[in-house]
Amino acid sequence: MFKDKPAAGATLWVSTATQHQRRLQRLSVTQASDAPVHQPYLDSLAARGFTVTAVSKWLNAAVVTATPEKAAPLRQTSFVQDLQPITGFFVPTRTAALPYQALYMGKALKQLKPEAIFAASLTGRGVKVGVIDAGFYDAPNKSGLQPIFGDGRLKAYRDFVNPAKTQPYSQRESLLDSHGTDVLLFMAGSDPERQVLSGFAPEAEFYLARTDHGNRETRVEEEYFVQALEWMDSLGVRLVNSSLGYGTGFDNPAENYIPEQMDGTSFIARAVQMAVEQKGMMLVIAAGNDGGNKKWRIVNTPADAPGVLTVGATDFTTWAKQGYSSIGPGFLPYLKPDVACFAASGTSFAAPIIAGLAACLLEEDPSLTPQQLTDIIKKSSHLYPYGNNYVGYGVPNAFKALELVQGFSTLWPAKETVTVEGNRFVYKHKPSLLTEENGGIVLYRKESPTVVMAQQRISLRKKRIVVKRKPKETHTTLHVGPTVVELVWE
Repeated sequence: MFKDKPAAGATLWVSTATQHQRRLQRLSVTQASDAPVHQPYLDSLAARGFTVTAVSKWLNAAVVTATPEKAAPLRQTSFVQDLQPITGFFVPTRTAALPYQALYMGKALKQLKPEAIFAASLTGRGVKVGVIDAGFYDAPNKSGLQPIFGDGRLKAYRDFVNPAKTQPYSQRESLLDSHGTDVLLFMAGSDPERQVLSGFAPEAEFYLARTDHGNRETRVEEEYFVQALEWMDSLGVRLVNSSLGYGTGFDNPAENYIPEQMDGTSFIARAVQMAVEQKGMMLVIAAGNDGGNKKWRIVNTPADAPGVLTVGATDFTTWAKQGYSSIGPGFLPYLKPDVACFAASGTSFAAPIIAGLAACLLEEDPSLTPQQLTDIIKKSSHLYPYGNNYVGYGVPNAFKALELVQGFSTLWPAKETVTVEGNRFVYKHKPSLLTEENGGIVLYRKESPTVVMAQQRISLRKKRIVVKRKPKETHTTLHVGPTVVELVWE
């Protein structure tokens, strides 16, 4: 893409017939896009050894065939505005794989079907992203994060727990001081030399805040969190990820919340809601890891806040909820979590995957509001519109999300609601159509449209699925690979 057209002016570059058609439609007859590409630019490409195979005057662009290594210097050429792979991927000549071969080693990335994001060359470029966490120990030394620090895209760091700390990346106060480092890797990890990509947004700009001390747990950390939000807002940060949450387990038991207080009214929840609704900040928050805690089970705060995108965790094979992933309180008038994706060891590492996707969508359309972006990600998810308090609307699909941002949508497999008379429903399918690309067979048995009583995994080998209604069951979501059916029991 070239920066300009020096020869463009008020000249009529089109035929009389074209001029007539434009006048009929009240369009401008003289348009800069009609002017030819500046010939000296094309001559310069030829002089550099590039063969120009196509030219577009409308796009003010030329197509050349080149390896990534040979093409890269063109970015610094004075007359070049941008450089994009027209095939969707830069493929090294020595291999037929994607530019980051380890992409498919990252199960969460694979689960979200990222090909469209990479084909569009979206990397979060130019998006200001904040990460609020427990610490970023040794982050500059991680191979996957070195480009962020080396390229100057780490824009600011602040330690709200210990402001006097002079060496934030080399001084360690607790074992959790590297938690933020791991989170950052899942959002933006990129090691071109080893061809490893672990996050969607390796080229975003980052603002880091430490607000949690790993060796102690007090309510004051919620105030640190809010201070970090205000600081990030003052710097123009658009997107914030945090894997922190507060509910129980404070050093002083008197500071513990009770489950009924996870209703979006806590100090920290009100602050994040204000950040979304009044400051235009998109917040992605981990749901928490109390799903197996019978005394708690539900999301912590601020994951309970309306407006934030709360992320739970699924397994990779069936896309059912991981046992540890916190569920949404049944008493909330809105759904939590909002979406979910694979994470092997905590929702802390599911949230940054989704935040990285959000950064790419903001790069595509910076005008998106937090509400619009949240809605797009939810609508792209595999269970939508049949969300539940286990996995929300399910696993987002990056391809669908990008289409929604661009204003159009492919016809995807239809989801249907079936009213069932009686207490038995039979569903037949072809096991050969099921692959890990679309999850397995899962039943979400619900006592209301969104509140799950139990989830049930079913063997992929079964061609005939018999669903027998349980006591108090009013709705059942049947997820069979690419197909979703919502049963409403009469």
